[in-house]
Amino acid sequence: MRPRGWHGLVVASGAIIGLAVLVTGVGWVASLRTRSASYTVTAPVSRVDLQLASGNADIVASSSPAVQVRRTESYAFGHPARERRWTTDGVLHIVSGCPRIVLGSCSASYEVAVPQGVTITVHTNSGGIHVNGVSGNASVRTRSGNVDVEAYCGFHLTAESESGNVTVVTACPPQSLRLQTGSGNAAALVPPGPYRIAAVSGGHRERVTGVKDDPSSVFTITVESGSGAVAVEGGL
Repeated sequence: MRPRGWHGLVVASGAIIGLAVLVTGVGWVASLRTRSASYTVTAPVSRVDLQLASGNADIVASSSPAVQVRRTESYAFGHPARERRWTTDGVLHIVSGCPRIVLGSCSASYEVAVPQGVTITVHTNSGGIHVNGVSGNASVRTRSGNVDVEAYCGFHLTAESESGNVTVVTACPPQSLRLQTGSGNAAALVPPGPYRIAAVSGGHRERVTGVKDDPSSVFTITVESGSGAVAVEGGL
């Protein structure tokens, strides 16, 4: 009788757990919400500092003198992300984070249009980063996600991901360009010319083509990956 009773208890417990999971899943779907909001920062801004706990960041160049921000958040069980923003000494700070939750999900993604020449700093714990047409100095980093930079034409750019791919295409020769990823691939496409180049991969797959490695050059390119392929190419 004991084995039978124990088997019945296990079956009943499994049924209860399965029902709880089902009810939670249905509740999550029913409570899932997505909403967007936009705003414009008219105060003079020389740098944008964007810090996200969870969500993607899309930074684009704009001909407008004002910074324009669009925020899209997704959440469940009534727990949206919280935003704080302020401007100090010409620096626009935007910080977005999720409350501590046991059940559900939460993220807030940003699209930010910046005037030419504005410096950007972006950090997200979970999400991808896309930068297009920016001409100011930039430092972008994600713990989990890809980094893609297009048509960059500034002096100093650092792009990092702990576990994603990092791809940078520059429209002008950068004075300093640094790409780093822990386990993804890293690739830089730059105008042809002489650069001080360091291409290092733990996986020993480095490719340098179309550019000249010149230790005396004032332009530097560093591309590193812990285990993925790395490449520096001249083109455009």
